[in-house]
Order: sequence, then structure tokens, then C-alpha cells
Amino acid sequence: MTFESVPKPAVVKEADLPEYYVLLCARRYAATVKKFALATTDDERRQHRKSLNYLLESGLIEADRERERRLRRYPDDFRKALVEKNGSIISRAITLEEAEILRCASSIPPIALIENLSANDMEGLADVFEGWAQSDLTDRVEGARLFGWAYGLRSLAEAVGVDYTPPKIVPAKTVSLLKFMADRMLHSR
Repeated sequence: MTFESVPKPAVVKEADLPEYYVLLCARRYAATVKKFALATTDDERRQHRKSLNYLLESGLIEADRERERRLRRYPDDFRKALVEKNGSIISRAITLEEAEILRCASSIPPIALIENLSANDMEGLADVFEGWAQSDLTDRVEGARLFGWAYGLRSLAEAVGVDYTPPKIVPAKTVSLLKFMADRMLHSR
């Protein structure tokens, strides 16, 4: 076999990704955060705040639609245990295909986190989730979901850019659990 006959890996265009619109909203949100930081008048800040709210809401709607689409692939016992949360558990071994369905359903970029996590926080939490997924104490169902969350966080961090920091619009009264975890992780290094 010659080098020319080796098939090249398929290149996926970002516009072909199922989560394209979620990532588009995230990228535009990050660009608007930069504009907000440079705004000099109250009117400019008000307009950028309005745009940030619109982009976040749009991204949340897109993420919900994508999640609904991906959950359709769940087997019945997964749907009952993980979506309907009817108290049942998945007590059987899952196949690799089912693990991939779980990972894929959990990998939608968590755009709601864009309000209070920096790109660095997202990358750090992705590392934590990936580590937990590989633990001997984690079953295959939770491992697949954790790998999906890690992928979603990384794709969100990539969309907003490495220098992204959330907007400082109103000081938060309480810190989200994920922000707390990210801060603790960064300060423990």
C-alpha cells in the first residue's frame, strides 16, 4: 500500500456538528463580553447586556433542542433511570454502543456555565471529570456521562477562546458549585 492510497481521515466542518448553534451562541457571547468590557457609556453597556441575555437564552434553547434529539436514542431502561428518574437503576452491563450514546447525549456544551466560568475553569473541570470517569469506583454509565461532560466543557472552552473570562456585570452573591470546584482546583495546584 502506498502513501497516496491511505485514506485520509474525514474532516468535520464545525457547521456540520449537531451542536453548531450552541457553539455559535457561545462564540458570539464571548465576543460580546469583550465589547461589554470596552464599553464607555451606560447606553453601550445596557445594549451589550441585552445582547448577552439574548445570546445566552438562544444558546440554552439550542442546547435543550439538541439534548431532546440525542435522548431519543436512549434505550428504554436508560430513559426511565436517567431522564424520567423514576427510581429505577441500570443494573446490567452496558455495551460500548450504549456507552457512546450516553457520552454523546452528555457532551452538549453546557452553555449555561458561560456566565460564571472562564475558559481555564472549563478546561480544569473537564480534566477533573475525565479523571473521575477513569476511576475504578465509577461504573460505565457514570463514566460515559463524565466523559461526555468533559468533552462538552472542552468544546465550550474552545468556542469562547483561551482568554475568555465571564462578564463582570453584577457581583454574584453565591458561587455555583462548579465555579467553587474550579476555584478550589486552581488554588490547590
